Amino acid sequence: MSSNQIERDCTIYCKSTVHGDIITDSITKRSVSDADLCSFLNYTCHRCESVFDSTGRTALHVAASCGRLDLVRWLVSNRHADINIKDKESSYTALHRSIFYGKLDVAVELIRLGANVNDTDSDYLTPLEHAMKDGLNPRGIFGELYCWGSNNNNLLGPQQAKQSPDLLDAFHKEYPNELVEQIYISQFHSLIVTQTGRALSCGHGQGGRLGLGDELSVFLPQPIAFNPQSKGETVTCIQASISRDHSIFLCTDANIYTCGLNQYRVLGHVPAPEQCATPKAIRAITKEIQGVCASEYHSVAWGPNAIYTWGLNAGQLGVKHNDVQTPFIVGPKNISVDMFITNGSDSVLNDVASSTGAIAVCTSDGDIYVLHEYMCKKIASRQLNVVQISVIGGTLDVSLLDKKTIKEVNTELKIAALTNTGNVSLWQGSDQKLCRCIYSINRAIVMKQISINLNELLLVSDNGEAFKGFARPRKIKSSAVGKKQNQDKEQKTKKKSPFHAFLDKNDCIVVNLQKIPKIHRALSIASDSKGKDYCIIQAPPYNSYHFPHIEPSQMRRNFETLLREADEHDAIHDVVFKADGKIFPAHKFIVAKSSPYLEKLMEKQQTIVIEDVKWEIFQQILLYIYTGRCDLTDCGELKNESLRNLFNTPDNKEQMDVIEYGEKRDKTKTKQKNPVRALHELAKRFECVALQKILGDLTMDKHVIYNKSKNPAKTSTYLTFDRMESSRFYDVTVKCRDNKRLNAHKCVLAARMEYFNTMFMRWNGENTTEVSLPFSKTTVEALLEYLYTDSLSRLDSSEINHLFNVLILADQLFVTRLKEQCERLLSDILTLRNVVQILSFANVYSAVKLKYCCLKFIVDNVPALLEWKALNDLDEDLLKELSEYYFEENHRIQCRVITPYSTAVSDDTIENLALTHPVCMTEDTPVKPIVQKKRHRVHRSSDKNVSISDNDGSFDNIIQFPDEPSTPETAIARERKIDSTDRLKSIQPGRESDVPDRLKSIQPGRESDVPDRLKSILAASEAIRNEPDGDDFKSLSASFEFPELGRSSFPSHNRFSPHKSESRMKIVKMSQKQRKRQSSESKAVDTVLMPASPKNPWKIIPETAGPVQSPEFKHININDIISDERKQKENLVKLTTRSLIYTQIEDRAIVELHKFYNTENVEEELIEIERVNNIGATAVPTWIPK
Repeated sequence: MSSNQIERDCTIYCKSTVHGDIITDSITKRSVSDADLCSFLNYTCHRCESVFDSTGRTALHVAASCGRLDLVRWLVSNRHADINIKDKESSYTALHRSIFYGKLDVAVELIRLGANVNDTDSDYLTPLEHAMKDGLNPRGIFGELYCWGSNNNNLLGPQQAKQSPDLLDAFHKEYPNELVEQIYISQFHSLIVTQTGRALSCGHGQGGRLGLGDELSVFLPQPIAFNPQSKGETVTCIQASISRDHSIFLCTDANIYTCGLNQYRVLGHVPAPEQCATPKAIRAITKEIQGVCASEYHSVAWGPNAIYTWGLNAGQLGVKHNDVQTPFIVGPKNISVDMFITNGSDSVLNDVASSTGAIAVCTSDGDIYVLHEYMCKKIASRQLNVVQISVIGGTLDVSLLDKKTIKEVNTELKIAALTNTGNVSLWQGSDQKLCRCIYSINRAIVMKQISINLNELLLVSDNGEAFKGFARPRKIKSSAVGKKQNQDKEQKTKKKSPFHAFLDKNDCIVVNLQKIPKIHRALSIASDSKGKDYCIIQAPPYNSYHFPHIEPSQMRRNFETLLREADEHDAIHDVVFKADGKIFPAHKFIVAKSSPYLEKLMEKQQTIVIEDVKWEIFQQILLYIYTGRCDLTDCGELKNESLRNLFNTPDNKEQMDVIEYGEKRDKTKTKQKNPVRALHELAKRFECVALQKILGDLTMDKHVIYNKSKNPAKTSTYLTFDRMESSRFYDVTVKCRDNKRLNAHKCVLAARMEYFNTMFMRWNGENTTEVSLPFSKTTVEALLEYLYTDSLSRLDSSEINHLFNVLILADQLFVTRLKEQCERLLSDILTLRNVVQILSFANVYSAVKLKYCCLKFIVDNVPALLEWKALNDLDEDLLKELSEYYFEENHRIQCRVITPYSTAVSDDTIENLALTHPVCMTEDTPVKPIVQKKRHRVHRSSDKNVSISDNDGSFDNIIQFPDEPSTPETAIARERKIDSTDRLKSIQPGRESDVPDRLKSIQPGRESDVPDRLKSILAASEAIRNEPDGDDFKSLSASFEFPELGRSSFPSHNRFSPHKSESRMKIVKMSQKQRKRQSSESKAVDTVLMPASPKNPWKIIPETAGPVQSPEFKHININDIISDERKQKENLVKLTTRSLIYTQIEDRAIVELHKFYNTENVEEELIEIERVNNIGATAVPTWIPK
């Protein structure tokens, strides 16, 4: 049923909170389907998609909170609900609420439909930040390297310039097992230190700055080798630092290594070389060193109780200008720590940072010093719990520098400090005060790492977020009045408590934070000094899952079953043994693997008779050959009754002569009474070396087998076969999809797989040597490797497609253990890029354990996957399952449940309304992001003598507004405008039967473009032209008489005929056609009853003309006049503020319609195309002089 046939108690402007409560209450019900709810909402209110309830929520908000995916899709796609509207309680959007309540499937659908992921709520949190706070926090100091920036000098590897962080694939593919601990970026090269202590560099190698032994440029990070002081010692890097022309390393052998250009004596080697291409140790440092720093003109090494500096002394080394004769300090110079630490104090150096023009020092007492301009300045005191400082800028002695580089070198000095509580302070040379930083984001953010460059602050939070911070200048009054006011304020602040002084915003610096996208697990951040290239170390994606236990190996049982079920009439065995009168069918490939003696016998004959051997002993050696163990190789009590009774002797020794018994015992000690010895002798005969070693340490006494040696040799009990050995025993060929063939052995294939066992058992014909499998050679080789070795040791886990194919093969052939091994390998290589693909694959092929790992991985990394829109490719059913798993695994979300409201309508009411007023939820409506805009005027072409609106429609179909809901009411109104704008206005209530059927059958339709509408025009014209002449038209006679006064001739359709305007006799507005028709049908003014009119040859709708009457007097209220005036003013504002683009579109459409109808060359009819003002009456513009 269409919406216009539903009688509601509201209008399209409804804002009733009662309706809102009814709607939201009904959505919370759990036993009602989404389709029924759509019908109920559509029946309840005209504006069911946007009306608020008493708590400030819309239907979309509650539907997203309850996980009603189909209802959300219907509200946004069909009802055009505002997808980004916020509730009035917490300013949550629908996307906020879906993530807050753990409905991931709804969140993904909202993102698909265009929801804004950057909208913030009242707590300044975006939807993705809600997911981040409900998830895990990054731990550790090692991670993956993400880079972005200009990359002009290939500092970030062989990648192009990027605007957002991206994984450095070139490094992680080359070194897949290495995680990054430190990253340093300079102007011409970069340096990486991994968790294993390896140092790798890339960039331009001029002067040997890369430390690779040459000056070549390297685009992929290459490892740096350190020459150890003693042979056999492995030297690894603990910490490093780089500048424009050199690099410095602190290594595990307590030495400092440097390499690069030495123009400013920054390498610290004595005598000073011009350059050094490989890292070389500095000998002059004797005290404990904890860290190193490198700058363009100097280097620093520091420890808890010492600090060494060397290089160009331009005011930043802590050495006075008069203390040295030359501007260079070639070797490390120990700076007295007395300038930082008071005598007798237990304070030590906590952190040291260096920039081009200054060195900053922080002590454990919270004092911060800066070595700058040949002085040691104390810029802060008792800044407790400072854990890190960062410095940039500074000024150097101009007389020692090149004039061309002075402007680049001398910049404002800035020092940033970070405390262990996450607070950041900033000292600037223009301010000369260490001020606490407050952030533009009005929520608590705890920082754990900082870095500073010439343009911005770089910060990392404890939640794994990364920010760029831009400090606003602090207002400082410098006038005399200002000084007096500052003095007064200082006197007031002295009376303030430390807490109030801490909260004083006048002493704080506001930092505008800009969040760096695609970063959710940040550990540290770095950049070059100019802020052009950036690197972030992110913790690896969270993987808290543990792969379930793999099915135990069935290989021994498979071959034991093969031996036990072997029959001399089957098609699998190829040799028969006879021992002690008993027949043993066997398989040459398996027997030849363990016994060279039997292999030689099998080459000569198919049936082999074993002499002087008990069949029980021979059965045990066959069992060992097939399975790697037997009853006589297991320590403990012998349970095999046939072996226990094999050489039994009488227990009553008195029945035998003592001497006879002793002689018999000596003869049968090893041959008869001990089966272990008998098997050992047979193993020697058959040349089974492995079995001999095992039995050599075993003995049996009183049916108990035990080991004679205290330290028995460890023997491998792992059963395996080599397919490439004993090629002469190949008896089957496996044909692959690419027509390649692989040789194998029937016995192994039949023992390991029921598929092949059943196949071979049914083979009776001649062609019994080839098997076809619809897979590639590499896939079949992996299957054969598993069948022979019970493992996938040769399978490369990085080849995902190959693993997919092997898993598909295992699934189709029901090889469960092989399938689980593939699942295990795939679970080890899960990444943010492939987890969705692998999850979809696991779902299709019922890889349950792999699917569990994928779901757990996604749940742990929801923020990143949502931001990358990676989950958009999942099926709805799989998304629903993922959402339920996310809700179950996340304990923080389990308590967030909206229970059904007791005030909601009953289920029967909703279901009955759905039956009587159903709604089509599959209507094909184009989905666009809903953007709130100001409504514009909608224009359409008017119909004059010949109206184009009757067939062609208005321009409403050309100009579409995304904020205009496409309801059935508006659709019908639009069609009415298209097909008959003025004609329906003139139809009186009593004349509805005269409306043609084609106007009665107007139904809501889809918006079409101009070509489709033109096709409909041509089709309608053709239908009218071919319509059968079923009416009795009256022939018209030509009249040459002059018409009498009071009568009017029939209006001419000639475009050159004069057009007369007639006075309107009624209040009802009529079109020009109707006025002419009325004048032609009236014969006399004084005649009240109309004579019989001629039949209608033009099929014009007749109009009843009544007698001329005076217009009825209608009482007009003053409120109506005021509202009409206000409406006219609003219409005038709409008309004057209308966008020019719509006017241009209408002009272009009018020109095209003129061309289409060829109005300049048509003489039979008059065609005029004009704009129609459907806004209504407008106020008269008034000129207001200034």
